[in-house]
Amino acid sequence: MKVLLLYAKKCMQYGGKAMLKEEDKMNNPFKKKTSRCKINTFFNKYPYMIIILAAILILLLKIYGDYFHSYFRELLPFSYSKFKGIIDWMLSIPIIVITAHYIKKYFATSRNKLITEEKYDSVINNIKEVVFQTDKNGLWTFLNPAWTEVTGFGVEECLGTSFIDFVYPEDREKNRALFQPLIEGKKDYCRHEIRYINKETEFCWVEVFARLILDDKGNIIGTAGTLMDVTIRKEMEYQLRDRERILKGVSKATAILLRTMELDDGLNQVLQVLGKATKADRSYIFQNHVHPISKKLIVSHKYEWCNQDIEPQADNPDLQEICYYSLGIMRWYDTLSSGKEVKGFVRDFPDGERLMLEPQGVKTLAIVPIFVDNSFWGFLGFDDCTHNREWTNSEVALLNTAAASIGGAIKRSQDEKQIQILLKNDFKQTVQNLQNLVFKCRRTPENEFYFTLFEGRLADKLGLTTERVYERKLISVLKDKTNKVKHHFVSAFEGNICNFELEYDDKIYYTSLSPIYHNNEVVEIVGSATDITNLKAAEEKVRYMAYYDTLTGLPNRAFFREQLGYLISHANRNNTSIAILFLDLDRFKVINDTLDHMAGDELLKETANRLKRVVNDDDMVVRMGGDEFIVVFPEVEEGNITRLVQKIIEVFKDAFNIKEHEIFASTSIGISLFPDDGRDMDSLIKNAETAMYRAKDNGRNNYQFYTEDMNRKALERLGMENSLRRALEKNELFMVYQPRISLETGKIIGAEALLRWKHTKLGLISPGEFIPIAEEIGTIHSIGKWALETVCKQAKKWNDLLQAELKVSVNISAIQFQKDDLVEIIKNALEAAQLKPNLLELEITENTIMQKTERTLKIIKELKAIGVEISIDDFGTGFSSLSYIKEFDSDNLKIDKSFIDDIGSGSSNESIIGAIISMAHSMKMTVVAEGVETNQQLEFLRSIDCDEVQGYFFSKPILPSEFMSLLATEL
Repeated sequence: MKVLLLYAKKCMQYGGKAMLKEEDKMNNPFKKKTSRCKINTFFNKYPYMIIILAAILILLLKIYGDYFHSYFRELLPFSYSKFKGIIDWMLSIPIIVITAHYIKKYFATSRNKLITEEKYDSVINNIKEVVFQTDKNGLWTFLNPAWTEVTGFGVEECLGTSFIDFVYPEDREKNRALFQPLIEGKKDYCRHEIRYINKETEFCWVEVFARLILDDKGNIIGTAGTLMDVTIRKEMEYQLRDRERILKGVSKATAILLRTMELDDGLNQVLQVLGKATKADRSYIFQNHVHPISKKLIVSHKYEWCNQDIEPQADNPDLQEICYYSLGIMRWYDTLSSGKEVKGFVRDFPDGERLMLEPQGVKTLAIVPIFVDNSFWGFLGFDDCTHNREWTNSEVALLNTAAASIGGAIKRSQDEKQIQILLKNDFKQTVQNLQNLVFKCRRTPENEFYFTLFEGRLADKLGLTTERVYERKLISVLKDKTNKVKHHFVSAFEGNICNFELEYDDKIYYTSLSPIYHNNEVVEIVGSATDITNLKAAEEKVRYMAYYDTLTGLPNRAFFREQLGYLISHANRNNTSIAILFLDLDRFKVINDTLDHMAGDELLKETANRLKRVVNDDDMVVRMGGDEFIVVFPEVEEGNITRLVQKIIEVFKDAFNIKEHEIFASTSIGISLFPDDGRDMDSLIKNAETAMYRAKDNGRNNYQFYTEDMNRKALERLGMENSLRRALEKNELFMVYQPRISLETGKIIGAEALLRWKHTKLGLISPGEFIPIAEEIGTIHSIGKWALETVCKQAKKWNDLLQAELKVSVNISAIQFQKDDLVEIIKNALEAAQLKPNLLELEITENTIMQKTERTLKIIKELKAIGVEISIDDFGTGFSSLSYIKEFDSDNLKIDKSFIDDIGSGSSNESIIGAIISMAHSMKMTVVAEGVETNQQLEFLRSIDCDEVQGYFFSKPILPSEFMSLLATEL
């Protein structure tokens, strides 16, 4: 037995030395570790092993007790009973240690739980979204204070009541239908937009996100989720939709007025079109005229259109021969005659006006003046009898355009009536004084047309009076325009009334032809022409506003949807393909926020110009809104699509010169094909957009063809966005630290803090996957603030424990860098942790500093002033130079891993690395090499005087506890 114990002792000594050698190779290329640290770590992690070892010792004592007694009796100067007592004490010590360990762990767990609950309560009570919980009957069981901000109802008064009571009555059935798939277990969650009752504004729009709460048996015990106030966004969507609808209505109304022959019918049609376009309950026209007896100016109801459920007012005698003054609406005359509109809520109008309007059930109205020959002829009005509608200035501007078209039509009708009267009485002198052109035309036996009359002020302007054109043929007067209008003259001589537009000398004339009969035979035709150039320009302007983007001049969404329908029909008939390219500018928001919105607008205009230069006349470039564009290639061959897309990507390679800045922008492109990826416009647009997001996920600045698998990926991305919004509150985010090693001393002198996300279901998610999403949805700011605070506290803890000055670096997103309170956030994080500012290093990318604005320089100057160090991360991946970076007074420069990987491969990167280090040292900057993985790379960097290194050759990014162990072994 004694021989065995001695042999075991020798083995342990030998094994300990072997373990030390292995640890030294694996963990630290500069310094050895001791086995004591590893044994301590083992027993800290598995304290119950002490009891197991004690039990084994007891068992050995029971079996070999007599032998141990005889053996130790020769060595110890006391009795066997005392020996047993000592053993008992030795066995009790591990039990006491274990008990103390678990008591300490219990109190630590309780304290952490309390802190977590306090943080959770703080987050819940301060977020702007409503957080709710209901029981299985739909009764509120929890609401945070945001509920009061969104709806105006107090939390306490609502708890215990049904959530459906707060849904806007008109939306309750819809809400039940949206919740039904969730209740039936067909969906894991439901998300929709619905109206809730608001104490002050009748209702508000909220985005509902809800999940079921299940017990251990899978039974539904309630729901939980969030309500986000989206009222402002919904109002903007409605305003844009209303404006587009009214634009189309005004355009259609103008077209009706141009082609109508009967003014009364035309105006009634126009009122119907405008009434439906504005969604008014009633539209009408009132005409001014002079009372035949009193000679006072009065106004009468002339034309009207109204919805089926609204009582017409056309036969209301109270609306005929109204005196502005006596009825108390003199304000209307003063306002309208000056060219301004009358609009608003009837309840806010003066008493006299309310007495006239309230019996008609009018709640709100908008009235615009109609001018004929610069005189106030009357007005065009719109009533809303069911809603308290607020008319916007843009809507009123469009209604003014419609009123101008009506005034032009009335003027034309008046002139035509005057012409008919004059022709009937044959007053040639009077005809000559008309503003329009009046002419007569006869036909020769050879079917040639010649003029017999050509009079009016317009004839004088054209220099074509009767004396000059009498008996001249049509072709000698109209010349090259003859072929375009001759068929109208033929039709008129066949007994038809013809109306058409004629372009002559850069003017547009509305022309009418009417047959004159003698003995039931057409012997001549009489015609009139009115200059409608200005009216057509106004019509074209309205059409342009409806179908073109005012910033870039490109066709807009409405034009695209209309034209795509024609293209699809054409492709169906001819069995051809259409390619839809959905483009989105990469990181446009960063550029927009870094410079300003005017610079962003310039970038969009220049992008539009470049896109127009690379497409053919038959192709179409559309701005969908924001930084989104669509390019359509009709009748494209599938083999040519890649070449066309590559041409588009190529035009983004050159820098954009915007406001004296060189901006490098790229684009991500998604492609869908008709008919393979959809046979209707909605499917094609949706699938192209889905492919575009896949291109962004693949690193941006590339293109992707749509595949059916992308819809699943899109849903996964949506799920990831939702999970990322709650990752902080669910404690799924954590920091890891990668050591930075001094090549001079071989010791750890700092660490780079790196963010990680461990999803409860998906596990670890790559930062390259979730950080771009966080930047897009805006959660990068809250995540970045948390990361700064966490890293500062951790650095302070390490430095206090080790009595060292360990520097920690944190990556700052380009979007974070543009946040107004970034400097204040960093100051607060340092003060809260009581960390020295010079121990915090902020890593910003080349692309961030390349936007060399006064704002960027100001932020860096403020950070340097408080003592924080600035490091340029991933140097070499952008387009900047060291001389450019010098302007930013950077402390450190980090060479990107892509350069380090090529060391030893014979590439030119080794020379580039040497040049970078040399120039950086000349500018008093410390150089850090990232991604060092081999000894060859390490020795090369040491040979060219690189200052610091980091990479897997030394350590992968590790948890704070592991990093602390690594530091402890060095000291």
